[in-house]
Amino acid sequence: MTVTYRRAAEKTGGGGGGGGGGFADGRWGGTGSRANGGDPGGKPVHPPCPTCDTSYDVRIDPREAVLIHIRGRTCRECNPQCRPPAGPPGGRRLITIVPTHPSGGAPRIETLIENVADKSASYLPGRIVKTPHREEETPVTARINVAWREATAPIVSTVLGEEDWHAVEHVWQPEHCESLEAVATALDDVWASAVPMAEVTTVVLRVVGLAALVAALVVEVVERSVKTAYEPIPLTGELLRLTGIAICGGTENAVTCGRLRQELEAVTEVPDQRMVRLLEGGLRRALTATTSDITINDFLRRLDTPRVQMPDEVEPPMEEPTGPIGRSRVATAKAVDGPSRVAAFGQSWLPRL
Repeated sequence: MTVTYRRAAEKTGGGGGGGGGGFADGRWGGTGSRANGGDPGGKPVHPPCPTCDTSYDVRIDPREAVLIHIRGRTCRECNPQCRPPAGPPGGRRLITIVPTHPSGGAPRIETLIENVADKSASYLPGRIVKTPHREEETPVTARINVAWREATAPIVSTVLGEEDWHAVEHVWQPEHCESLEAVATALDDVWASAVPMAEVTTVVLRVVGLAALVAALVVEVVERSVKTAYEPIPLTGELLRLTGIAICGGTENAVTCGRLRQELEAVTEVPDQRMVRLLEGGLRRALTATTSDITINDFLRRLDTPRVQMPDEVEPPMEEPTGPIGRSRVATAKAVDGPSRVAAFGQSWLPRL
């Protein structure tokens, strides 16, 4: 596991404080995006990193993808996950993170890296969405789950708001936490090794293909963390992890939560107070300074609305590419060219490289 909120908290002495200097005071770290009222053309509303001059621009279409545009190779100040490049960096990279469902296999998160100049491509290791741990319910596990619910449900309710918390609580399954973990790990891989290799990087995280609730949470967490500007954008993966742990605890799934079991030696009847403080400090400060433009409840309802294809968007049939890279390139091209127009969300916004 790379740099985490737990380690960041240890460094700063806070409950989920920033992974580098200068983030907790909100001086910079947010971006220009539709989500936060910034310039839709991509001009950041916060200054670039004071150490390496890297700038970030985040744009979100709730039905399609999260796009992060990075100018610069980042440093440990603005990207706590950053590792020294393995080779000479440079050029432009397009990185597409795509949920896939192989025939007969477990769902995966695949990450394709393309060099824009020579069109070469490679994959980072795929991240499998693990099967949740199952344990027969006993009086002991029931008491553990109730104790964790009492400790964490108020945190999630405060962060998401009562209406969204009820919507999440109603449909949450441990599988959703494993999906958030796979997305978070894929993001960690990108920030650690891929982004520092290029002068300009575009990361496209597609939410199409994720379970509806997982997609809603990814959009919600990214949008709120960008608005808040409390933590560096590369720590979004850790926010997703903390969100999954907190919801598992709040829905009486603490015993089955794979991430919680990994963080703690044992999920005990008395909740680990350090973990509870970490959840409370990280999530409340990073995600509740503002609210998103669309609630999770709204998001889930709008997913039920059929898309309307505009007359000028009728396209000729496309030949199905062969091989996984070909298929991923089509997904990438669709994301970068812009999502299909949707009556509820307006026109496409993703720029061409």
